[in-house]
Amino acid sequence: MGKRAGVGGIAVFRPSVNATAIERGCEAEAVPLLSAPSRSGLGLAATRLFLGVVPPALLVLLVVARYLTGTKLGFDYKPLWDASRHVLHGASPYPRPEALIDEHQFVYPPLAAFLFAPLAALPFAVAAPLLAVVELAATGLTLRVLGVRDWRCYGIVLLWYPVLQNFLLGSITSLLALGLAVVWRYRDSRRAAPVTLATLIAAKIFLWPLLVWLGASRRWLVGVRALGLAISGVFLSWALIGFAGLGSYLRLLDELSRLEQWKSYSAVALGMAVGLTGGESRALALAACALVLLAIVLVQRRGREDADRQAFVLAIAAAFFFSPIVWTHYLALLVVPIAITRPKLSPIWFVPLAMWASYGQSNGHFWRVALGFSIWAVVLAASLRPAWRFPAFRRRVALPSAPLRAEGAYAAHRRGG
Repeated sequence: MGKRAGVGGIAVFRPSVNATAIERGCEAEAVPLLSAPSRSGLGLAATRLFLGVVPPALLVLLVVARYLTGTKLGFDYKPLWDASRHVLHGASPYPRPEALIDEHQFVYPPLAAFLFAPLAALPFAVAAPLLAVVELAATGLTLRVLGVRDWRCYGIVLLWYPVLQNFLLGSITSLLALGLAVVWRYRDSRRAAPVTLATLIAAKIFLWPLLVWLGASRRWLVGVRALGLAISGVFLSWALIGFAGLGSYLRLLDELSRLEQWKSYSAVALGMAVGLTGGESRALALAACALVLLAIVLVQRRGREDADRQAFVLAIAAAFFFSPIVWTHYLALLVVPIAITRPKLSPIWFVPLAMWASYGQSNGHFWRVALGFSIWAVVLAASLRPAWRFPAFRRRVALPSAPLRAEGAYAAHRRGG
C-alpha cells in the first residue's frame, strides 16, 4: 500500500498493485513479458559494430593483405629511413634535382632525418612496423589532447582512408596532427608551443602560416621563439652534414612540385585539372593563401569570443592552399579542426570517409581532384563557421517504459480495460 498526503493533511492510502496483478486476483508482481529489441537497442548494437569492431578488424586485414601481397609497410618511410642513415654518416640525403623522378625520394629539411635517426639504427623490416604503431598511437593521442572523450570519434577516424594510408605508408602526417593539437592546447605556453611549432615547421615548411596566427593573436613571444628555433634547427641540422644539398634545395622543391602537383588534391592540382597552366594555378593558390592570411588578422582584430579558434582553423586552411602538393594522407590533419570544433560525433566526422571513392593519387582526373579538394575545403569551412551547426549524434539508451500509476491501472480495471 502507498501513502501520501491528501486534502487537509489527511493520509490517503492508494493501492500499489498493477493492472495485471489485479486481473489475476492477487497482489503479486507481474512477470515481465519478452519483447522485440527496440530501435535504440539495435542502433546501439550497430554503432558498436561499425565504430568499435570494424575499425580494428579493417586495420588488421589491410596489414595482413599488404604482407601477403609482398607490399609490406612503410613505402613512404623508406626514403626517410635511408636519409636518416645518410645524415648519421655526414652524407647528403638529397638527390640531384635533375635526377628526381618521383616522390619516393627524400625532400624534407635535414632536421626530419635527424629526428627519426633512432629508428634508422634498426633494420627497415623492424623500423617500419614500429613507426606504424607510433603513428596509430599519435592518432589516438591527438584526439585525447584535444579533449575528445566520445569513443565513437576514435572509431570513425580509424575508418578514414587518409589515416589508414598514413599508417600503411609510414608518412608522418599523424605526428604532424599531434603536433598541431599540442600547439593549440598549449598555445599560451612559452615552452611547449614554440618548441612544438618549430619542429613542425622545420619538418614541413608549408605549416608556416601558424606563425601568422600567433602574431595576429598577440602571442608575439611564442611566435618569435618558434621561428627562431625553427631556423636554428634547420641551420644546425644542415651544418652537421656540411650544408650538403643546401644550394640546390629550392630547385629540388620546385622540380618536385612540377612533377607531382598535378596528381595531388591541392588547389594547384584543381587549377591544372580545369585547364590552367602550372604557373597560373600556383599564382591563384598563393593568392587564395594570402586572402586567408588576411582573414586571420581581420578575425583576430574583431576580437570575438571564438576568434582564436577561427584564426587557428584559417591558419590550417592557409597551409593547405600554400602547399602545391596535397597527398591523400595530408587530409589526416583534418582531425584537428574537427575535434576542436565538435568533440562529439556529428556528421562532419563522416565527411573524410568520401576519400574512399578516390583513394591514392588523383592522377589529374578532374572529378578525383575536385573530390579531394572539396573534402578538405568543406571540413575547414564547416569548422570555421559557428553558424554551421551540425547536430551531435547522441548515444541513445534504452530506458524501461514507465510503470502504470496504481490509480490509473485500478481505474482501467474498473472500466474493464
